[in-house]
Amino acid sequence: MSRFAQYYAKYKHDAGCYDWEQRQQHLGALFDKDESIEFYLGEGTDRKVYKHKVYHLKSAPGITVMRFANDIDIPVERDFEPAMAKDEPSCFVIIDNRDHLRTVAIQKRKKAFSNTHKVAKIMSFVIDQQLFKDHCYGFEILPDYYPVDLFKVWEQQQAHAQQMRFGTPEMEKDEILRKVEALKAKNRDYFDDSIMGALLDVLYAQKQAKYKGHYTVMPEDKKTALYVDKSSVYMRNLLTLADALDEPVELITNDGGTFRCFIDNDEGNTDKIVSHEFNENFLDMLFKTKKKDGSNIEHEDRLKAEEEVIGLMNSMKHEVTDEEEDQAA
Repeated sequence: MSRFAQYYAKYKHDAGCYDWEQRQQHLGALFDKDESIEFYLGEGTDRKVYKHKVYHLKSAPGITVMRFANDIDIPVERDFEPAMAKDEPSCFVIIDNRDHLRTVAIQKRKKAFSNTHKVAKIMSFVIDQQLFKDHCYGFEILPDYYPVDLFKVWEQQQAHAQQMRFGTPEMEKDEILRKVEALKAKNRDYFDDSIMGALLDVLYAQKQAKYKGHYTVMPEDKKTALYVDKSSVYMRNLLTLADALDEPVELITNDGGTFRCFIDNDEGNTDKIVSHEFNENFLDMLFKTKKKDGSNIEHEDRLKAEEEVIGLMNSMKHEVTDEEEDQAA
């Protein structure tokens, strides 16, 4: 399994745009073939080219899967003398260019790039230049960060929420109880300390016994979503405790997405990019003819791989209407 960071594409309107309404077609044309665009940074002797290969999903042509490679010099020893060898480790990039969708998923693979921002920067730079040159508007790829407000995210993910994970407290029990008491004055609609003492006893016993330092809540029926519930005494006490500790709570969805959020906190984002788990073997199938065991990759295998990719991109949709984008330009 690999982790894929969630980014989104943003078109930048310019006064000279004469075919702004065709921006998604223009972007798609840049990935029509491997050689349709060249990714690079620098000029002259400092110019470095990043090779890439593209695959367009047959079942969803608006989704492009890309292998994005980075030439790296590796020190080796040949005939007892220091030397350099070339390596071209790659990461996967998936661009969802279906109607009104702007999603870009970048694989976190440090062997190829130290972070996903580097890949986004290279792609943004080249695509921006090309689109401005040909069509007089700009382009950039930006990260999607985990939101801060837990309840807002919980409501947005209402049909998909499966688990909520709370951290165990590090501070002393008396200090926590003082913080909980101070929250009464804020009149939170979820405030409840009726079982706080017993809850802390359990959490401290868990910590003292050196069990895993998280407390997970999930519905009894796995097929049922973890709906927003401020009426449950149990949940209200957990939320009150998390608020008192000022620690993030993790909301986990049924597609593996994790949202790390604070409760009623408006201090900006956590500076953490939303990420998703995905089996990169499905992406390998789109570019290779044989599996790791040496057997052939059949047509049915690729259809299954495409289905999984579509599922991943549907779980991280960044959707924008023409009206919204025109207004934001």
